[in-house]
Amino acid sequence: MRDRPMRVRTLAVAFTALLTLVTAAPQSPASAASSVNAATVAEGAELEKICREQGGDLPSRPQGWTPTRFEQCHIYEREINLYRADTLEYRGKIQFHYLILGYAQYAERRFEILLSLEEVKISPQLNHELGYITVDMSGCKNVTNINCVGETYRSHSIAEWHERPYFNPIIATSTNDTGTAPYLTVDLTATTTITVEYRDGITNQYTESIAVTRARYDSAGQAIGSAPQHGSVFRDHAPVLELDRSAGSNHRQEAIHVDDALNSTYRTFPSFLGKSPPGKVGGQPLHRHMGSRSDLNRDEARKACIAIWGPEYSTGGLQCDEYPFAVTYEGAATSTSGITCGNDNGSAPSNPNWSAWHGSARPIDGTQNGNAGSLLSAFFRTQRILNCDGFHVRVSAGLP
Repeated sequence: MRDRPMRVRTLAVAFTALLTLVTAAPQSPASAASSVNAATVAEGAELEKICREQGGDLPSRPQGWTPTRFEQCHIYEREINLYRADTLEYRGKIQFHYLILGYAQYAERRFEILLSLEEVKISPQLNHELGYITVDMSGCKNVTNINCVGETYRSHSIAEWHERPYFNPIIATSTNDTGTAPYLTVDLTATTTITVEYRDGITNQYTESIAVTRARYDSAGQAIGSAPQHGSVFRDHAPVLELDRSAGSNHRQEAIHVDDALNSTYRTFPSFLGKSPPGKVGGQPLHRHMGSRSDLNRDEARKACIAIWGPEYSTGGLQCDEYPFAVTYEGAATSTSGITCGNDNGSAPSNPNWSAWHGSARPIDGTQNGNAGSLLSAFFRTQRILNCDGFHVRVSAGLP
């Protein structure tokens, strides 16, 4: 932890140098072809700093960390012990820092990826000329409907890594309106493997699949409202819908209802022991449903409102509000029929049962209910949330 500020400064210098590389002329063919946005490169040091200061250990996982749906970082610090192949005698070690920064474009089918291998060291008793590190990012190039340019493979001695630790940026694009219907999606899954060698003929090499980048292109267009026709996201990020229960909120009653469902189930109906509605940050996510069952979910939740508050529950402009939302697979009809993203064959819910629903129905002001619906729709648009995409809900603190 003590050397974190130094590493942040080091990478700030590093990405300044990379910015110079990208904007200078002439460039190598791979670098010139990538035409990475200079602003993206300049922001690299700031994203790395955010990941180190806010991500904790998450950026060091194989899937890295996604602070937003449009940013991803992998940060690895490795110390590889080397052993003789025949006797397993310890020979020494090679150390390095490896960084991947990824940017998804909200309004383009385009990802920009920056890589670096830095601070490479070898034990003093070993010959540094025999130490080699190979980095191979597979799954980007030679993939249907994906055009990937830039450096995805490099194999160098330690001296060569010291001389040029930064890769030419990778640009991975996908032609608009290609991919799997109905939203014309294309998945990108890129796996980075690192091999460490001491090339003396007697020392075992070390190989590790160190990082996985999972991304998606789409041309969903009007299916997600007024969002741009085409875009890209990182699939491992489940965004958070923020609701405001403060006194001035235009959806306060909705926020209070959701807060009760997530944190005070004894205040909610249906009521049964062990009820645990999903969606809370840190727990099981909700999953968007873009099919025709939303009305069925509403109808099933409305049965709860009628059973608890009577058929006149809507008197005074009230509406039956439901959580989980009707536009999710966790809605009252789909979830109690056992329909999930993984087994959805398009059939209608069979024998739904609101009384067993891990959710809540409650009459609230109709205008506030509509405001919350508009907020949810905007959230789906700005986060490019498609069918089966997961998300969470968080309610801000406010007056009880």
